[in-house]
Amino acid sequence: MASYYAANLASLTGIYAKQFYAVAYDKWTHMTPLRILCLHGYRQNGTMFREKTGSLRKLLKKHVAEFVFIDAPHIILAQDNTNEQDSNATATSRSNERGIYLERCCCRWWFSSSDQTYDPLAVTSCDLGFNESLDYVTKYINEQQVPFDGLLAFSQGAAFAALLLSRFTTGTYPFRFVILVASFKSGQEQHRAMYENLQIDLPNLHVIGSDDRVIPCHMSEVLANEYFKNAEILRHNGGHFIPTTSEAKASYTQFLDRFI
Repeated sequence: MASYYAANLASLTGIYAKQFYAVAYDKWTHMTPLRILCLHGYRQNGTMFREKTGSLRKLLKKHVAEFVFIDAPHIILAQDNTNEQDSNATATSRSNERGIYLERCCCRWWFSSSDQTYDPLAVTSCDLGFNESLDYVTKYINEQQVPFDGLLAFSQGAAFAALLLSRFTTGTYPFRFVILVASFKSGQEQHRAMYENLQIDLPNLHVIGSDDRVIPCHMSEVLANEYFKNAEILRHNGGHFIPTTSEAKASYTQFLDRFI
């Protein structure tokens, strides 16, 4: 009798195991990888941001089918291009055409001064180029045949992203989620009205570096906690960059899992 029950138990266990693996396999094979729009930081461009996110893209290759990188519309040619993300970059050869482009072509979402410069810590009455950028990105989003699932933005691009989202109301956002890295509240007086009663009701993840010397961490925390509903915050001990540690990967994948 005991052998009979043992045999039946083994048989049932095998059946349940097969069912479990069948469900898991079906879920895995029917995952829909995400499409994400990426907005670079100040003194960067889409190509540079793509390079800087190489490790992140590799980490998330099972979740994200396509990262779409665009350039801010205000292009300034400059000899000094110490971009805001790679503060520890070493000198590399810029001899080929692509290298010259990366070295000299800097893009901005807007300027905080009429002399076409930008200071994220300054309070000014100048937002030169902002409305043009807002119209440009809105038009780009609306022209997509395949809609974006999410928005990934860095530094000035992240500040811009929050202002872009302020134009929408719950249920009308053109994204399902947003990830902001080193974000902050704009200091331009023209933008004050955009923050009034602002509560962005969209799943959101904020990546904040405690040692960020470009955007102090408290500026990112203010934007996340005051203007986003149910803000999720990933804190790391680094500076002004996108972390790709095992802990960071766990946070990214846990956040993205709900959308696939």
